[in-house]
Amino acid sequence: QQQQQRQQLSGENPLVAALLQQRQQSSANELLQQQQQQQHPHHHSAADEKYAAMANQTGDDGQAVITRIKHDILIQWALQPPQLQMLRPIDALITTIHKVFPPALGVSGHDYFTKWKPISAADIAGASGLPEEEKLKKSVRKIRFFLHPDKLPHDLNEEQKFMTKMLWDVTSDAWEEFQKHKADLDWVK
Repeated sequence: QQQQQRQQLSGENPLVAALLQQRQQSSANELLQQQQQQQHPHHHSAADEKYAAMANQTGDDGQAVITRIKHDILIQWALQPPQLQMLRPIDALITTIHKVFPPALGVSGHDYFTKWKPISAADIAGASGLPEEEKLKKSVRKIRFFLHPDKLPHDLNEEQKFMTKMLWDVTSDAWEEFQKHKADLDWVK
């Protein structure tokens, strides 16, 4: 009966028809998203929650530029869409970190960052084509070495220093999450 009423209304007014159709699609999308979340429940770790909270930070205590950089790194690189509540997997972070090195996200460039050789998915893949733990570990070490405060040039500006610290922290936390998840899986076996 409701469907007949909708058809009568929509037949009389194309705007009503469009709105009804949009509403039905929106409801269907929400239902699909809920079903996917039930099928694949995500367990948020402390690191996930920390970075999700940082991404939603709105306060400005005189550090608007630093807050913007932090937000941009988290939204555009570190957090997994669409909910932006979990860190991306370590392999995704490793293979895209070069995209957020200065000059990126409004931070001025420096010659130091041009020395980085991007890590490809093939560089971390094993024979199966999936990321291999030893290759991931080696890549994480390479990133940590490159971003280590003692290895950075002394003439980096505050924004560049903050960005390298943030990238170091996110990479380290994502690696720890990978290790914890691996340990959990090993325990199940």
